[in-house]
Amino acid sequence: MIDTHVIVAETSMTTKLSKLLTSLGDMIRGHIADSVNTLSLLNDVYSKHVSYLATGLSAQLQDCDSLIAEAHVIAIRAQSTTISSAEEDRLSLLRERLGYLGTTLIDFDSMLDKSSRNSTHEWHYFPDRLLIDDCNRVFENVNDSLQYHTDWLDSFVPTVVTIVPPVNADVFSNMTTLRNDMARLSKCLSSYKEELKSFEDQMNRKFETIFNNDVQYEPPVIIMRDFQVCRMLLDNITESYIANLSSKKWLAETFQKVKMLVTSSADRLYSDMEMSLFSKLSDVIDKQESGMVSFYIDLQQRVASLQRYMFANDTVLEEFMRRFSIWRMPTANFQISQVIQAPRGSER
Repeated sequence: MIDTHVIVAETSMTTKLSKLLTSLGDMIRGHIADSVNTLSLLNDVYSKHVSYLATGLSAQLQDCDSLIAEAHVIAIRAQSTTISSAEEDRLSLLRERLGYLGTTLIDFDSMLDKSSRNSTHEWHYFPDRLLIDDCNRVFENVNDSLQYHTDWLDSFVPTVVTIVPPVNADVFSNMTTLRNDMARLSKCLSSYKEELKSFEDQMNRKFETIFNNDVQYEPPVIIMRDFQVCRMLLDNITESYIANLSSKKWLAETFQKVKMLVTSSADRLYSDMEMSLFSKLSDVIDKQESGMVSFYIDLQQRVASLQRYMFANDTVLEEFMRRFSIWRMPTANFQISQVIQAPRGSER
């Protein structure tokens, strides 16, 4: 009994890998779409219930910043000459705006909490802790500094119509510190919105750059021709024996004669496939793996970063990430060319 095993270059590996990459790409696109939907909810809550508070406070900070810069110049000028009534009005305006800013700072947390209760999704998806990490200290620094500058303005404004004694250097130093803290606080107030925008931009970019699924191999013409000739030769020898046109001895001797020709042709074809196909497939798989690891690590880190702003017992973002099939060890099924997820309970 003689078995013939013929290998051809037209392998199904490229087709199956292309289908695998397509399935993985579809899975990632689905997760991107889920992320975009969640971002839409977060943006909706922010725009309806938080944006006004953050924008209003930022506007007050910017207004006071410019007025403090004017007060700095006026205080220096007052060391050598009297100042105008217009400049005195600017100092009085700063005194008023600092008082208004102080009221806003005192009410900010309570207004934010009230907004969370009126939120479209109740308190879910709501950035209750809008000021996180070092921002809380910056908030307190600004709040504490307001009384110092208010007291200085109260003592300085009534005397500006005459030449006054030199202003203490600490006043100028504290003005600079307050302006720096107000600039940092404005940045803190916008950090959550900026994270949402950055997250959304990243998802849009990823959607446009999902992995290329085109994996092809073109067999070398000359080597392939020689390989097919050898294949036909083996077929002729086998058919001759099966048809009782030759003996076992002839069959054995003939196989021995053509053995080197056949194996050499096969080795040359395999070597070409190893260099131009297998190495290519390895590179594609490595790139896919690296891209997926990078994508899901970045996605997890971004969601964890947004979670810092939420209520401590608001787990909707955590639950959103847990639903992703990638955590349940998806399996490639080449029979149906799909990536399927493992049953619940097998999470890793």
